[in-house]
Amino acid sequence: MNPTLRKLEALAAERKFAPLPDASTPEVDAVREALGAGKTRAVARAPGNDLYSHLIECEFNREMRARFLIRFDLRVFVVLPYVMNGRVWELATEHPKLQALCAPLVSMLLERKFEQITFAEAMEPLAEDAMFDQGFIDNTVLAYFFESL
Repeated sequence: MNPTLRKLEALAAERKFAPLPDASTPEVDAVREALGAGKTRAVARAPGNDLYSHLIECEFNREMRARFLIRFDLRVFVVLPYVMNGRVWELATEHPKLQALCAPLVSMLLERKFEQITFAEAMEPLAEDAMFDQGFIDNTVLAYFFESL
């Protein structure tokens, strides 16, 4: 397990897996502006019903898009890239063209001292019963730090 995941796991255990919403921050505006400065259409949303993280949705073209789930308070993010397959959006974490399209945005976040966790790392379980006892329907890093109950 990488150091970022160890840090997140310790924080979750310290809070006894109680919900941990992202604090508001003015930095989201600077990141949104930087993301929108390129040719990418980017829409930013603050944490809401289904998210604890800020969501920045990037549309590269009609067949490719990515969702950046960002925790400003924890300085961590995960990228969920999608490709259109027929009429369905499919997660495409190993898609080389999508990785290249996301690279400038990932670099910008890394330059701002954010840490990236991969989708595979985000799907790591945190605690079998502790999260379920708190009302979560999933016991993963993604569910605890980026998505809500």
